[in-house]
Amino acid sequence: MKRPLLAAALLAFATFTSDARAFTHVVRKGETLASIAKSVYGRPDFEHILVGANALDAQGGSSIAPGMRLEVPAVSYQRAALGDTWTALADRFLGDPRHSAVLAEANGTHPWLPPDAGAVIVVPYVLRHFAAADETIFDLSERYLGDKMLAWQLVVFNDLKKNDIRRGDVVLIPLKNLPLTPEGEAEASGDRGELGPSGVSGGRIRERQRKIEEHVPELQRAVIEGRWIDAVALGNRLLGMGDATRSQLARIGKLLATALVALDATGPAIEACQLYLDHAHTVHLEPATTSPKLRAVCVKR
Repeated sequence: MKRPLLAAALLAFATFTSDARAFTHVVRKGETLASIAKSVYGRPDFEHILVGANALDAQGGSSIAPGMRLEVPAVSYQRAALGDTWTALADRFLGDPRHSAVLAEANGTHPWLPPDAGAVIVVPYVLRHFAAADETIFDLSERYLGDKMLAWQLVVFNDLKKNDIRRGDVVLIPLKNLPLTPEGEAEASGDRGELGPSGVSGGRIRERQRKIEEHVPELQRAVIEGRWIDAVALGNRLLGMGDATRSQLARIGKLLATALVALDATGPAIEACQLYLDHAHTVHLEPATTSPKLRAVCVKR
C-alpha cells in the first residue's frame, strides 16, 4: 500500500509544459476551412474560429489555398500552486489581473475562491477579432462563446466602457472550449515537438482530477456506512490514478486512514493520515469529532 500512496503524492504535483499558443496547419489540396475545423476540432461549424484566428474573410474554403499556413487555436493547461489566486494567475497567463473573473469562470468557479493547489486549470486561447460594420458585442458573444448572455465576459476582458464596438475595432475573445480530435492532437504534437500536443497532456490530467472529484463522495459514503474494505479499495484506486489536487489528497488520505484504522492496519493508516496532514489546508482532528484510534495514528512526522 505504501507505493500507491507515495506515488500519488508525487504525481499530484508533477510538472508539465503547456503554452497557450496555437499550432500550425499547412493547407492541403482540396481542404476547406470547414473540413480543417472538422479534422482538428470535430466541428465543421468551428471554421469561424479559424477565420478569426487568421484574419480571413468568411468565405469558406475559397479563402484558403494549398500551402497556406493556418494558425489553429488551442487552449493550454497550467497547474495551480499553493498560494495562487485567480488574480495572480490572470496576470501571469492573460496579461491582466482584471481578467481573473473570466479565468475563474472558464474553470467553473469564482474569482474570490482560490484554486486548489495542484489543480490543472484551463487557460483560454485569446483570439483577436476585427469588428465588421454593424457588428455588436452580443453578436460576437453568440458566435464565439455560444451565448449572448456571456457578452459581459467580452466587455470585462476588453475593458469596454459601453457595449458598443465599431468597424475595425480589435476585440479580444477568450476561448475556453476548443477540444481537439485525435487527429488534431497528433497534428499539434507534431508541431510542438518536445513541448507536447498543445496542452493535451494537461487536458488529460484535468480530466483525471475531475473523475477523482466525482468518486470522493462515493469513498465518503463507504466510510460512513462502515464498508471498510470497499473504502480501502476505492481510496487506493483514486490515489493510483495520480494527479490528484492538494485538497483531494487530503480528503482521500483522511478517509482512507479512517477505514484502515477500523481494520487495525496501523502502519498503512499512519501513512494515509500523513497524506492528510501534509496536504490539508486546515487539520481537523478535534477529540469531540475524531476517534481516539484515528488521532493516535495521525501524528505529524
